[in-house]
Amino acid sequence: MAKQSLKLKQASAVLDIQPKELQNLVQFGVVKPKRSQGTYWFDASVLLAAKVAFSLKEDLRIPTTVLSEIMGAFFESKEELKSESPKYIVFLFHVSIEDEPIKLSVPLRAFAEQIEERMKQIDLFRDLPRGRKRRGWKKEFLESLADAARDIGDVSEKMLLRTVSSYRRERRAPEITVVAES
Repeated sequence: MAKQSLKLKQASAVLDIQPKELQNLVQFGVVKPKRSQGTYWFDASVLLAAKVAFSLKEDLRIPTTVLSEIMGAFFESKEELKSESPKYIVFLFHVSIEDEPIKLSVPLRAFAEQIEERMKQIDLFRDLPRGRKRRGWKKEFLESLADAARDIGDVSEKMLLRTVSSYRRERRAPEITVVAES
């Protein structure tokens, strides 16, 4: 993975999550990026941990307090995972001593590949200063819209709306797979 460090807004764009969600993961100690002069810096390994944490949080509705414990276990085994580069990592949850543990698999390698692919497009996710917009932002925005319109070609408004609504429907339903294990 790339050795690049990103600010919060850029990291959230790479992870495809809202900046506030990523900020909450940091504030609750679920993800621990480096901090320098009041700014959090996310490298590839922290991005991967954030992707795993956000996946667990969103798909399973795990509370943040439990999530920080789970990610603590993840960080403890980080070196071992780095050397093995597994396709999936499995979290085992013991609800009680006499019950069988609950197994939860997370596609670690797929997440790493997603992050690596999006890091190649980091120039698209520029970090803008807070507050006032910089000079010429409106012209630059309209030019990028014009470029996008040229790239799209002849597409009707109806087709755009249909594509957006199908994408939103697809994002709402989490994909859960149950597999038998011997």
